[in-house]
Amino acid sequence: MLEAQVQLASLWKRLIECVNGLVNEANFDCNPGGLSIQAMDTSHVALVHMLLRDDCFVKYQCERNSILGINLASLSKILKIMDNNDSLNLRHDEDSDVVILTSENSEKTRKCEYQLKLLEIEAESMGIPEMDYRSTVTLSSGEFAKIVRDMNVFGDTVTISITKEGVKFSSSGDVGQGYTFLQAGGVFNVKPEVKAEQNEDDEPLTRKFKADPAAVGVEVTMDEPITLSFALRFMSIFAKGSTLSDRVTLKFAKDSPCMVEYSIDNVGYLRYYLAPKVDDAE
Repeated sequence: MLEAQVQLASLWKRLIECVNGLVNEANFDCNPGGLSIQAMDTSHVALVHMLLRDDCFVKYQCERNSILGINLASLSKILKIMDNNDSLNLRHDEDSDVVILTSENSEKTRKCEYQLKLLEIEAESMGIPEMDYRSTVTLSSGEFAKIVRDMNVFGDTVTISITKEGVKFSSSGDVGQGYTFLQAGGVFNVKPEVKAEQNEDDEPLTRKFKADPAAVGVEVTMDEPITLSFALRFMSIFAKGSTLSDRVTLKFAKDSPCMVEYSIDNVGYLRYYLAPKVDDAE
């Protein structure tokens, strides 16, 4: 039997929205240490890897390893029924063809139960190789999401250039061209709504995020300058992870997929991998 309970349904809502943007169906790999998802988009250009360790949950019990095939669009619809502040319990009994989701409000005056049919999803075994990333950029996830939105105005490709001075995001197309340069070590003003953790419309995950003004600085580590281009439609999906963490880490290596990583409150992570665009002229 598998049972996993989170204090706030908003955690699952945000996670599934982030994964569902890339893939419609996924296998949940459940083991005594936690839950994980590895799935690749249909074009085999991007991959998502989500991990929630057992200490992410208020209650977690997994007696044996199991694979749960779930339609993420259907799961997302069920999660939208629930209030963000509801607790959420996910349960699967051995040999059952459904997963049971139970929500309860904080006053414990309302309890709801929903059943979601499981799928048999054939998925390739995807071992993620250990990459020797030579360049790493860590910045505010909100800043990253804004840059991706801005670059979408100009084209469908973003070129990312990293030097010891900082990181440059640029895009060009029929409209024109634009770029954003972030200086290494630079600190940007935090908008009031980002600081306002008491805003009830912006629920936390397992605990409150405390926005640190120093956390909006840009950290750059690199062995050599690097320039790579990526499809903005995927980066737009990746930017949804800004709802999970104040910070995002981008890792790059020459002629290799980049990694976009969000830490989930120190109890897991969401990682995206994206192959760079290749210049047809090369």
